[in-house]
Amino acid sequence: MVEKTVLPCGLTVISEHFPEFPSFALSYSLKSGSRAETADSNGVHHLIEHMLFKGSRRHDLKQIADISDRLGGRLNAFTSKEITQYYIKSIDEKLNESFALLSDIVFHSTFPEDEFVKEKNVIIQEIKEADDNPETNAFETFYEKIYAGNALGYPIGGREKHVAGLNRGQVFTFYREHYIPENLLLSAAGNIRHRELVALASDFFAAYPPRTPRQFKFPRARFRPRRFHKKNKTLNQCYVLTALDSISLVSQLRHPIMIMNDILGGGMSSRLFQSIREEKGLAYTVSSFIDSYQECGIQLIYAVIEPDKVSAYLEAVRSEIGRLKKKGISDEELERAKDHIKSSIILSLENNVAKMRFNTGQELYFGKEQKVADIISKINATTSQDINGFCGKYLDLDQAALLTYGRCPKNQDWKVEE
Repeated sequence: MVEKTVLPCGLTVISEHFPEFPSFALSYSLKSGSRAETADSNGVHHLIEHMLFKGSRRHDLKQIADISDRLGGRLNAFTSKEITQYYIKSIDEKLNESFALLSDIVFHSTFPEDEFVKEKNVIIQEIKEADDNPETNAFETFYEKIYAGNALGYPIGGREKHVAGLNRGQVFTFYREHYIPENLLLSAAGNIRHRELVALASDFFAAYPPRTPRQFKFPRARFRPRRFHKKNKTLNQCYVLTALDSISLVSQLRHPIMIMNDILGGGMSSRLFQSIREEKGLAYTVSSFIDSYQECGIQLIYAVIEPDKVSAYLEAVRSEIGRLKKKGISDEELERAKDHIKSSIILSLENNVAKMRFNTGQELYFGKEQKVADIISKINATTSQDINGFCGKYLDLDQAALLTYGRCPKNQDWKVEE
């Protein structure tokens, strides 16, 4: 059971006790990510994420690394489009020290000027490395086009020119304005008692003024079904991305949509994999997945194709989607997809870091615990009629976005723009 406490300072604290683990995972999650940025500040969340390991009021960067290693744990962070998270995993007897270290770097970082200059350069190298990766380049280009005019289309790490233009004062001010208790969630899972975590947090935040937790909300994004081609003659293959407008993370249709996607392209037994790879031999890589956010989402079909086989691939996708819309799914496919999804969910929660992140997501997006048993029950309750009823609405290729990236010929069936 997930326990929850909201402190007077506005910090929300959740935890789940697993006595079978001789360890715990502890995190602070900022209710913000790259989609809360402007064009000029793009990359600021990711840069701050890096800087929080470079020195605090109590410790310099070497001391932070030394303490983390002594705890025997793993101290790390990530930035996403909607969340920025800092976490530590350690053995259960090291809760006090782990909480102190994590809280210190999240709330008391100092952004040393020399480290700021170095870390900006490191991130610029990271951006350049990503630009050299055709898959990363294809996806970032695609999101920029389909969410044009909205920060959901911005790259999480930012563009080189924007990151280069960020100065220490600007970034530190952003940090001080956003890294406040009411804008964060403290989450833990493992051999940890909720009352102990609340006591630690209450003591640390005792001097902070009373606040109400901030809303977890972003400017609404609109999917744009654009079709375009991006040349790259250095590549031997063509990266083909197709996006269909889909559902948000909180949609009531999220479970049947998951099942429908699994049948279409979610695994080795899926229709796209069996048709395009196994039967026709058109691609080594082909899959589909749902990428959902707070109020929107897409279903993305992704493949890497030889340039002279792009037309055949697109025709195969059309054929499989057309067959799914016209004839629906079979009971055998339904049960196989249910088993695949249920197993994936259960197996993905076999460690306390995964459980901590799962609970964090449920709290941020739903405001309450979503029990795994209830999710499994909803998956089991989905019928083939449920899925067949909305396939026509959510599988409309006439309203799809399409990117062909690489050494690709223009296809006459799918009109694209340069």
